[in-house]
Amino acid sequence: MEEKEITVNVKKYNEKDGAFWKSYKLSVDKYTQMTEVLRRIKSEQDPSLAYRASCHMAVCGSCSMKINGVPSLACRTIALQATDDKNEINLESMDYYPGVRDLITDIDVFYDKMYKVMPRLVADNSVLSGENEQRMTPEDQTEVWKFEECIYCGLCVSACPSVKEDEQFLGPAAHAKGFRFVDDERDTKKQERLDLLMDSAYRCTSCYMCYEVCPQDVQPVIAIKKTKNYLDEYKGNTAITVAARKHDDAIENLISSTGKIKESTLFLKSFGFGEAMRDAVDMLKAGKFKYAFEKDSKVKNMDEIKKLMGEKK
Repeated sequence: MEEKEITVNVKKYNEKDGAFWKSYKLSVDKYTQMTEVLRRIKSEQDPSLAYRASCHMAVCGSCSMKINGVPSLACRTIALQATDDKNEINLESMDYYPGVRDLITDIDVFYDKMYKVMPRLVADNSVLSGENEQRMTPEDQTEVWKFEECIYCGLCVSACPSVKEDEQFLGPAAHAKGFRFVDDERDTKKQERLDLLMDSAYRCTSCYMCYEVCPQDVQPVIAIKKTKNYLDEYKGNTAITVAARKHDDAIENLISSTGKIKESTLFLKSFGFGEAMRDAVDMLKAGKFKYAFEKDSKVKNMDEIKKLMGEKK
């Protein structure tokens, strides 16, 4: 089978020397996975190379790393498909997690966030004792099952900009796992779960990076959006959830009255005058304050919009 020489640039790391790049050349064919590339480098060129890998079939999530800057599973990446026009591939450890050695990171923080959301079904005592049973329809089971397929690879958290900036954000994987039980009618801890998830859900920026990198198509951002649908059932109040309720009401009122959303008005109604003024100062410094005074064109067929909003209510 025809082979092609490639260059693999690995960002190595150890406590003594810090981070540094090292390059390796080897020949691969069109079927060679990156896990096989790493195995050959370690066995044939550099025994000190440290990385994780186990199943080689995207089940265990061990071989998570950045490949050409994108959080990816090495076992799901074909070497020749990942090379650039210079036949090179860049490998780095995942962002966010503390480095241990080379491509290995300490993912304890990932598991800490997962455990916070009580990742287990808490059934009613009558069910646990065998007195009663709770059944799910196939449709309901399918709905929650897609959030159950996480392999704990940590790629979504590595790709997430919000989790890096906000320690109170639980992260995409924890939200997907938490929502899986919030949406399970057999669970008895919905309010406790919403106490854990609701405030954090509104710290997500909806950038969809977790959606893009997930190897199992778990779609954590969708779980976060669906968690917000439980806001009316949520009995707690935090600064963020109070603003969220105002935000939802403001959107509905603006669309009902004008047919469109004006960002400056929406921000004022959601966060209040004081926060709006602080935001205005930032806009002024950035030269964007002028946009707050732009006139909007009127929306046609407002009667149709009001009719739709009325049907929604």
